[in-house]
Amino acid sequence: MNIEKIVVKKTVAAKDYRYAIYFNVLLRNRFMLIGMGILSAIAVAEIVYCIATGIANHLNYMLLSAVLIIGFTAYILYKTEKTARKAVKNAEGMMGQTRSVIFSEANVVAEGLEKGDYTPMEWDSLSKAYELKNYFIIFFTAPKTIVVPKEYMDFDQMRDLTKLLQKKANDNFIKRA
Repeated sequence: MNIEKIVVKKTVAAKDYRYAIYFNVLLRNRFMLIGMGILSAIAVAEIVYCIATGIANHLNYMLLSAVLIIGFTAYILYKTEKTARKAVKNAEGMMGQTRSVIFSEANVVAEGLEKGDYTPMEWDSLSKAYELKNYFIIFFTAPKTIVVPKEYMDFDQMRDLTKLLQKKANDNFIKRA
């Protein structure tokens, strides 16, 4: 496989930033998400049971644990939303503008905050890459994440990028499409 380069021109959108952050925090580790969901459901059931049968009779560690689990889950969701809003605000000047990302055998080059300002990222700093139904999300070890909506790619580009990511990321490429 010899890929010259894959050039993707995408319009910067807040929904892409938000999706990447929510994916990173909540969806990347499905077991954590499932565990949080199960614990939260049990906690809600315990609170409802205590209210239905009289709270005074059930002021115990189970009720306290249930309240703490609900509070912790709410805190994680709050911090995730806060982070998403901050990321969108930091990129406010780019929203609605078209930016390029160039993938090649040598590296990945992404257009930055200023139009025409390109940042190269070497493949050896690639941490993990995901192919999802509507996105490619690529994490580098530096605090850099590239989100590529598939709507800006044709079939050949998607196929070539999948092959390139499989080659460069080895075991760190996860396809959930």
